[in-house]
Amino acid sequence: MQKLIIVTGATAAGKSAFLYENLREFSLVVINADSRQVYADLEISSASPNAVEKTLFPHRLYNFLPLDAHYSAGAFVREATAEIEAAHVEGRVPLLCGGTYFYLHALLYGLLPPITVPDKVRAYVENLSGEAAYNELHKRDAVAATNIHSHNEVRVKRALMLCIATETKISAAPKSGGIAERYDILMLIFDGERALLRERIAARVQEMFAAGLVEEIAQVMEKADSRANHGAWRQLPALTGIGIREFFEAREVGAWSPLNPQMGLGAIGAAITKNTAQLVKKQQTWYRNAQPKPINTKTVDLSYEKARIAAFIKEFVR
Repeated sequence: MQKLIIVTGATAAGKSAFLYENLREFSLVVINADSRQVYADLEISSASPNAVEKTLFPHRLYNFLPLDAHYSAGAFVREATAEIEAAHVEGRVPLLCGGTYFYLHALLYGLLPPITVPDKVRAYVENLSGEAAYNELHKRDAVAATNIHSHNEVRVKRALMLCIATETKISAAPKSGGIAERYDILMLIFDGERALLRERIAARVQEMFAAGLVEEIAQVMEKADSRANHGAWRQLPALTGIGIREFFEAREVGAWSPLNPQMGLGAIGAAITKNTAQLVKKQQTWYRNAQPKPINTKTVDLSYEKARIAAFIKEFVR
């Protein structure tokens, strides 16, 4: 069977560093599996591969969508499947890299079939506030709620509509499709102690500021404001991600402005660190508990020697 490598796990656990520092000898195509790194204007805030890293391997599904695009697990499954097949045609090994485990699970084990949402249900959910919709989703399907950020109103309300329409937990509903049976898969889940991950998160946030995060956010706000009013950012999934929404929230209360970009950065950085740490808890819950998994799945601790992991991959692709 053809080979497929998946590198996933917690934010700031070293997935990308391992890839670009230890796998240079491999003939890979790197395919994005992060729901934020698909947007063209969010390279820094989404921690996308930088220009130098992108020269090491062909990269697919990175930074190609406009800010107002709505990307879905279904779109990811279609496009990632095509990129995996294309990589094999090129004689390369496809490697999926990213922490959006929901996307990866959908790719491997399928999605819900099309579900018709009655107009009455749609109207009810649309009239709910984002917070109320998330709370109701959590009551109906805690697993589904855990996999969606509470600020992502589009996905929260869509999931709630499906729960109400089907009168069941969508996280447990039968799914169709999936590519798990078509490939010999090695999945590496990068994980670590939360205290250590929090230290790494704080360091990464400072690196993002040094790389030009503030300037990137100012440009993003200008583009977003030209298309809608200030409050409309919550309707765009691209702008609700950690590293972005903290700036929009600060602006709403007068704690930051593109016209005074150095104002309040300490508080914003602390908020990004806190929110990322909370995201890591959700990620760990998801990839530790989600079933099934590929038979050849390994959890990689931060203390592991990276050269040994690379040697294991070399044996796998041989």
